[in-house]
Amino acid sequence: MTMPRTSDALIAELVDGLEPVRPLRFGEGLLLALGAAAVSAVVVLGIYGLRYDLAAGLVDPMHLVATGLYLGLALAATVTVVVMGRPQVGSDHTGWRWAAAMAGLLPLAGVIVAAARGTSVFSPGSMTMGQECLEVGIGSSLLVFGMLVLWLRRGAPTAPGRAGLVAGIAAGAFGTFTFSLHCPANDIVHIGIWHSAVVLAMGLVGRAVVPHLVKW
Repeated sequence: MTMPRTSDALIAELVDGLEPVRPLRFGEGLLLALGAAAVSAVVVLGIYGLRYDLAAGLVDPMHLVATGLYLGLALAATVTVVVMGRPQVGSDHTGWRWAAAMAGLLPLAGVIVAAARGTSVFSPGSMTMGQECLEVGIGSSLLVFGMLVLWLRRGAPTAPGRAGLVAGIAAGAFGTFTFSLHCPANDIVHIGIWHSAVVLAMGLVGRAVVPHLVKW
């Protein structure tokens, strides 16, 4: 006849072999992402240089609005990803959508203006410049994206697909903001289509890749 186990013995058996895990801290995750964004900005500007008007202490209104919207989206989405890595009851993961809605006005305006102008917006020069922004913008996003993926792997996001989407959007917005500090274009068609394409592309990459990398 076996003696019934006490609750203390049962608990000791369940936790046997477990090791303590350092809790994720919100400030740590945010600093890691911002640090990666800062490093990316230094590298990109070191290679390509600051755009001429900013270097001269001047500001173009269209450029200021666009870069501000992308930066706001990058920060809002990054905060959401950091919170997603630390799931808590009652956590709100929807705040980034407002920033995305505001930034979404840029591609909408770009498409409307492009339709009004006709085929002239697809000249060889504009296409070459746009492709350069797309490629370098995506490249500028990779370090932040990698840092956010590592953060999610350390945590326990309850919706890896959505977390990956938001991580990609955050990284893409940071990448677009960074290269916008060099890109001399102030045209809404270029900004709305090509700069926004970086955010869209990275969002799709995050949605497709992160669920396979974040499992718990």
